[in-house]
Amino acid sequence: MILTAIYTGMRVGEIMALTWSDIDFKAKTISITKSYAYASNQIKEPKTPSSIRTIRVSHKLLDILKQLKKYNHKYVFGTSFKTVPTPTACNNVLKKLLKQCKINQPGFHFHSLRHTHTSILLYEGVDLYAVSKRLGHSNMSITAKVYAHMIDELKAKSDNHIEEILDSL
Repeated sequence: MILTAIYTGMRVGEIMALTWSDIDFKAKTISITKSYAYASNQIKEPKTPSSIRTIRVSHKLLDILKQLKKYNHKYVFGTSFKTVPTPTACNNVLKKLLKQCKINQPGFHFHSLRHTHTSILLYEGVDLYAVSKRLGHSNMSITAKVYAHMIDELKAKSDNHIEEILDSL
């Protein structure tokens, strides 16, 4: 689940609700059409209508997910108890892994992986519109507001690049 969050930026409830029919291994996509509400232990509509989306994913992630198919669970991250790991369990595993890697990030939790995914894409120059659609935001202004600090940092980087271009004229 942690790797899926890093590679996709999906919300924990969206990852918990993933079924094998949501993954198209040939097209290299994941369709996000539902979310798991852990409080009521039910599948529900995603957070917003724009949260319903299909995203492209890497072969790397698909190869990892394919390994879970042998367990023949309804949910991609199902367990032999016919449930999925809770967000608390995900956070506990994440904290344990961070500690093993000697990474001390107080306040870092599962949802932070969504922010990490987004920051990487923005830093690497992926268009804000594409990132916004990938995250399931209803418009780019939501993405820009949430990631304003990152966008400001990228502006400074772009300003330096613009200056270099103009100096070379």
